[in-house]
Amino acid sequence: MKYDFDHEAPRFGTYSMKYDDNGCFEAMAPGIRLDEDTIRIFLADMDFRAAPAIVAAMHRVADHANFGYTTANAAPEFNRAIMGWYQRRYGFHIENDWIIYANGALEGVSQTISAFSQPGDGIIVCYPVYSNFTGTVRRLGRRLVNCQKRHRAVGVYEMDWARFETLCAQKENKVFVLCSPENPVGRIWTVEELNQMAGICRQNGVVIVSDEIHSDFVRRGEKHTPILQAVADHSNLIMVSGPNKSFNLQGLHCAYSVIPDKALRERYMAGYEPNMPTPFAVGALIAAYDESEDWLDQLNAYLDEGLAWAVDYLHERLPLAKAYVPQASYVLWVDFSRYGYPPDVLQYIINHRANVGVQTGLAHDPEQGTYYLRICFTCSKATMKEAIDRMAAAFAEFEAEKTAQTEK
Repeated sequence: MKYDFDHEAPRFGTYSMKYDDNGCFEAMAPGIRLDEDTIRIFLADMDFRAAPAIVAAMHRVADHANFGYTTANAAPEFNRAIMGWYQRRYGFHIENDWIIYANGALEGVSQTISAFSQPGDGIIVCYPVYSNFTGTVRRLGRRLVNCQKRHRAVGVYEMDWARFETLCAQKENKVFVLCSPENPVGRIWTVEELNQMAGICRQNGVVIVSDEIHSDFVRRGEKHTPILQAVADHSNLIMVSGPNKSFNLQGLHCAYSVIPDKALRERYMAGYEPNMPTPFAVGALIAAYDESEDWLDQLNAYLDEGLAWAVDYLHERLPLAKAYVPQASYVLWVDFSRYGYPPDVLQYIINHRANVGVQTGLAHDPEQGTYYLRICFTCSKATMKEAIDRMAAAFAEFEAEKTAQTEK
């Protein structure tokens, strides 16, 4: 079956955070312009219609006309679907008892931090990194410790190994939160790098929680290896993932943690009361992993072509911007520094003048993200083209006005 990603699902009036709850984003970005004409490419939330098998599964759940208490354990096929997915996609065997349901990947990250550290302890992250890691660390009363990635060239980010070793050796630092693949820079860590990280952390008693929620979005010619497959010694490793991003099921909250080491798993579970899934979450995960693989493969092909085109078109229309095709994910991490405008002016031009919603780089890198913007290719190519055209026109108008004022 051929799937259509050139036409988007209508989102207004669907209880959508992205389209119907403007107050949520106004709180995060005061002064942001959001109306019915805003092109919303600031959130990793796709506008494509869900895979038909998932929609059919939702109808089957609804037809039961009863939505009482639910557990993932009540559906043996829930874990079997996860195990089958990793076997087919990665050739990696997961045992049934390694899997723990989570309300989202961030819940797995949060529980790892809670279980393996105390308030005031240090939690290591590597900027630029997913902004919600920062919020989670601070909400739990822990101290955020940044091991800034080294930026070698456009699109080339590397671990600062010397600093990483130093931070891991500090006894107050208890957990390393890894984003694999990386969001927002789209970096895939190699097997060698994952082993080096795991070894350094293991030697210093640091637990790694690897958020692999973007792992199914790997660009053509690239390969992601789950950390549990890359590293033989699982004694300090926790992986969190799920179909939420891959199949755009964020609103259903179906994710999981995978913990092979029994002692680590028992400590993770001590005092933990995991949220119960809805029956829709259980049905959606099973339908995604068991029946919707072809849909995802076609989506990735669409994104392969679309991201390559978007980078070229962005450079054509906004020649001073610097962008690159990520190794994974659908996120563009774009450097606008050559335009010479501070972040508030950049946001004004793009958001208020062009009426395009993007996310400031400072959300993901408070130290070096000043001139970066995160753009999510979560829409059709036609919508992305309109967004880039609007931005280019807004920059041209702003430059013309600035020149005219100078000449007065």
